[in-house]
Amino acid sequence: MESILNLGNQCKSDNAFTKKARLLQSMYRVKIGEEEGVGSTKTSKRKYGNMISGGEISGKNFLMKETFEYAKKRVKNRKDNETIDEFRLFNNLLSSMPMAFNLFHPLMLLLEENPEKVTLAIRSIFKNIPVFVVTKIGLEFIPTPIEKYAKDKSAMDAYIQFQDNNGEKYIIAIETKYTDILGLNEAHNCEEQKQMLIDTGLFYAEFEGLLIANKIKLTQIYRNLLLTERYREVENLKDSYSVVLSPKEHPSTEKEIRSVTEYLKPEYAYKLSAVTLEDFVDTMIQCLPEYYAQVYERFRERYLEFE
Repeated sequence: MESILNLGNQCKSDNAFTKKARLLQSMYRVKIGEEEGVGSTKTSKRKYGNMISGGEISGKNFLMKETFEYAKKRVKNRKDNETIDEFRLFNNLLSSMPMAFNLFHPLMLLLEENPEKVTLAIRSIFKNIPVFVVTKIGLEFIPTPIEKYAKDKSAMDAYIQFQDNNGEKYIIAIETKYTDILGLNEAHNCEEQKQMLIDTGLFYAEFEGLLIANKIKLTQIYRNLLLTERYREVENLKDSYSVVLSPKEHPSTEKEIRSVTEYLKPEYAYKLSAVTLEDFVDTMIQCLPEYYAQVYERFRERYLEFE
């Protein structure tokens, strides 16, 4: 660890991007007048500049009071299969989980007030997806019962449901990342999930053989794609899309996407893609009413203004 001025402890093992992001969140902590907290878990002994204490009371990890109230409600009403980490959600400024709440909960609110504006914004960022009307936006979504879908606890960080101009239904499942790297470890006892992934028909036969032979592991990015496809099948949707949303400087997103798309049949290449946080936030600022645009301006300042 090392301390930079009064910004608190940093982490020497951080890669170059994470180092910048942790420092930015440490600066944000100082700006909002919070003391340095312990992390990255509740039982940790060390303090870090990106951690606060008592966030479950102060709500300082959220850009809107309404988002804090929503986060408390989700924790209070947490379902058995949900993997929401309460300590991380309220106290880790660097975590992608509260970042996802800050990114999508304002859209959930605005969808109730002005669905046309939300539809315009989503259509503007996902230009190659046939969005006619956005019908629902959600966070930390595990379709249940899990036995009906991917049969594990994989979750969509966020999702957008919409209809095309013929009334057909679709879903965009979104993985939000700040400094996170999608898990490289394979889930235990995942032979059934591997077969379900093969049964989607999205991949070359070469991939199927490699997966069965354990030459390719069923890592998180594959499990996320499987969940999205299973949801499409079970809910009888017209189509589905998996999107990774991360900063443009994120060091591994492009590689992670490519590790999957190289095995997708050409006609299904659209199934998995990446959008930069910068493009998403800038589009929200341009398309949304002033009050909400200001929320995304604060988001950009907090998370993306590294220089």
